[in-house]
Amino acid sequence: MRVQELLKGNVVTVRADASVQEVARKMAEEDIGFLPVVDASGKAIGTITDRDIVVRLIAKAGDLKSARVEQVMTKDVVSVRPDEDVQKVAELMKERKISRVLVCDQNAKPLGVISLGDLAEKHEEGEVGRTVKEVKEGASLTH
Repeated sequence: MRVQELLKGNVVTVRADASVQEVARKMAEEDIGFLPVVDASGKAIGTITDRDIVVRLIAKAGDLKSARVEQVMTKDVVSVRPDEDVQKVAELMKERKISRVLVCDQNAKPLGVISLGDLAEKHEEGEVGRTVKEVKEGASLTH
């Protein structure tokens, strides 16, 4: 199965200079906890999660009103192309201990996100269980 078969709808993105408060509001409105961060050309330069906001800003008594995305975002973009096999997503999740992988075109522009939940809907039960176990055993601070 190819990654493109799991993509749903349009991806919501944010800019690095956006306020964290604005991003938190957008996450609440869209009922999502993960957003790709893009530059002026639309190229993915990072990601921000609801956990990033809590752990990197709120827990450290940062000022939510003045904080910018670039201050709390994860700059390491883990992505796949839409024509790649879904198995690569599972492998990246295991290796990097993350629960979401960005899908980008050849110009690094976000097309969507694949989550552990997406894999669970389409993969065989045993494989998903192993992926979840490996991701959660060493989950990183930000994902």
